[in-house]
Amino acid sequence: MERELACEIVKDLLPLYVDGIVSDVSQKSIENHLEHCTDCKEVYHNMAFHLEMETPPTEVSDVKRFLKKTKKMYLLYGLGGLSFIAILVCLIVDLAVNKGITWSLIAGSSCLFADAFIYALSTCKKNKGCIAMAVISIGTFCLLSAIQITSYYLMETGTFWFFRYGLPILLLWLLILWFPVLTRTFLKWNIWDCIVLFLFLLIVGNYTTKLITGDYVWNDVLHMQGFIGNALGEVIGIIVFGIIGRIEKWRK
Repeated sequence: MERELACEIVKDLLPLYVDGIVSDVSQKSIENHLEHCTDCKEVYHNMAFHLEMETPPTEVSDVKRFLKKTKKMYLLYGLGGLSFIAILVCLIVDLAVNKGITWSLIAGSSCLFADAFIYALSTCKKNKGCIAMAVISIGTFCLLSAIQITSYYLMETGTFWFFRYGLPILLLWLLILWFPVLTRTFLKWNIWDCIVLFLFLLIVGNYTTKLITGDYVWNDVLHMQGFIGNALGEVIGIIVFGIIGRIEKWRK
């Protein structure tokens, strides 16, 4: 009876023994038992064999890591090659049709913007949100500048709106996007609180944008019709996501 009881105890402790997380006294007792018990020794060998099969060797991990890195590299190179071909085709067609560089500047800037964004997300391992926002900020500014240069200087159409409307609105909405990312990254807010903050800033952004473009005056901000069109959906979202965030915190 004692032999059977001892075997049952050893078999229960074998998973911990295989993982190396038993005490020194228990380890010595198990090893002494395995020396004279063929049944437990067989169970131990089976556990150790399955553990070795499940744990990939270092060489296998290195090969998988190399293949993953190579796959990502070819993906980025392929994307860059396709973008280069697209930019070159747009440039040739633009020169042939318009006898100069016009809309191809916008197309090329868009391709470079997209490539830079994908490259940043694929290569960076930490603070992806901040890196992505930095690329978005710089890329959007360059793209907006390309649109203004193309329309006003190269195609001689439209007005010079960049500093009057474009840049203030761009800075406003970049600030709205940056705030939730920074609070998520540095203040460690949960995703629901970040969404609530974004929706609140979205209301401010909607009103401020219309004030900058002249679609609103300050008195229109207080009208119910303006509130329904610019803030009602965001307010509902703030309430819903705020409740979800409180529930998540309560569960934790």
